[in-house]
Amino acid sequence: MAFLKRNEKTRRLNHPTGFMAGLAALALLVLASPAASLAQSSPQKQSPTQTAASRIPGSEKIQHVVWIIQENHSFDNYFGTFPNADGIPPSTCLPELPGGKVCVKPFHMPAGQPLLDLEHSWETAHAAYDHGTMRGFVWAEGSPYTMGYYDARDIPNYWKYAHDYTLCDRFFSSEMTGSSPNHVYTVAAQSDEINNIGSLAQLKRELDDDDGFNFASIVKRFSGQNISWKYYVETKPDHSGGCSLNAHFAQLACPGPKDFTLWNPLPGFKAIRDNANSMSRMVSLTEYFSDLKQGALPQVSWVIPDFQDSEHPPEPLGQGMWYATRIINALMRSPYWKNTVIFLSWDDYGGFFDHVSPPEVDAYGYGPRVPMIVISPYAKQQYVSHYTYDFTSVLKFIEQRWNLKHLTPRDGRANDMADCFDFGQAPAAPLVIPVPSGIHSRLLPVHITYPPYVELPHQEHVQDQGTQAVPYIPSPAPKGK
Repeated sequence: MAFLKRNEKTRRLNHPTGFMAGLAALALLVLASPAASLAQSSPQKQSPTQTAASRIPGSEKIQHVVWIIQENHSFDNYFGTFPNADGIPPSTCLPELPGGKVCVKPFHMPAGQPLLDLEHSWETAHAAYDHGTMRGFVWAEGSPYTMGYYDARDIPNYWKYAHDYTLCDRFFSSEMTGSSPNHVYTVAAQSDEINNIGSLAQLKRELDDDDGFNFASIVKRFSGQNISWKYYVETKPDHSGGCSLNAHFAQLACPGPKDFTLWNPLPGFKAIRDNANSMSRMVSLTEYFSDLKQGALPQVSWVIPDFQDSEHPPEPLGQGMWYATRIINALMRSPYWKNTVIFLSWDDYGGFFDHVSPPEVDAYGYGPRVPMIVISPYAKQQYVSHYTYDFTSVLKFIEQRWNLKHLTPRDGRANDMADCFDFGQAPAAPLVIPVPSGIHSRLLPVHITYPPYVELPHQEHVQDQGTQAVPYIPSPAPKGK
């Protein structure tokens, strides 16, 4: 994967000193990728080439798209042992140090782990990628927990959705980095070379432009075709007082629906900030439930969690799973089920191991695989799709469904999710999973990351550019283990 020299003021790399001789190859990792990176990727199916204006036959049965985006888990971390999926190879064991003989095998994650976040920055992701071998995760992440996986014991609802509807086992994140750039891809099919940016002020500073993003988002296409949309953001009262004590953390734990955050890129577009109608469409998640009851669900919507329900480590998985289940249940119980597709995905790999080398489609991506479950009356039942997708594939589906032009070459070339549907089948029944009483969200207020086992090439201005995924207590990187 090419380690592109990004925006000069924030992407300039310093080569580390004091590396052990065995890490010489790591320095090369961040400068260029091997020409054989595509050959190292497992074979991928390709759907027929279609223009953005050509509708998938039968897709007119879909009148509403709901895209639920959770946080920070790789495909192998959630579905690496799922039947008939491209999961964790039995022989997998990753070295603790580059070239070392001591290795860590995949293991079922102990309850309550990991206690700390796993790093998932641009540098760490490329080190874990390790020239396409996908063998750098343990030493780059600085923790054996990168090799932990969950299964039906931990996330039974997600496994049930994956079993009954369609699971995609070659769905990649759009950029080999963390949350913020990947969320921009979900609305614009590009990211403008940003770091992980947590506020509008940081975005303007990094881009050196008070306008913020100056390219088109898909909502601009919507306005030209009178397509309704909303961006639903979960937010609720701060009972613990943590958000009032930590304004930086409040951006994710107690977000304002109209505020630019790591997970809400739309206010980063001046064309959106200056448009009162567009700003009015970024709303609290409570409106999602009322819209379902009042017959006002828009044609396209995104659903974004607050931090405690996001599944972002170290927040408990159960909180996020039941939060997502409530959202899905509400739609399944509504008249909208009969003509809606739910795309349930996770925004980046979160530092967790995945064994499939991402295809190199351009200088930014793809990044590691993330889970994608397609839930709809017309999703293929009990099916695993092996087609290659990324976040721009969902945009491609939307574009083709509503006859919109593509935004960038990324969504123009992307596969369109068509393999996940059978519009000729008898509509699948809804799967309503009862939510037990007494399930409440709680926030773990302190979040730090494991330092890498070896020093990685790093960017200048990391702290003042806000590149960490969450409020961060830095730890010095050791010279060796």
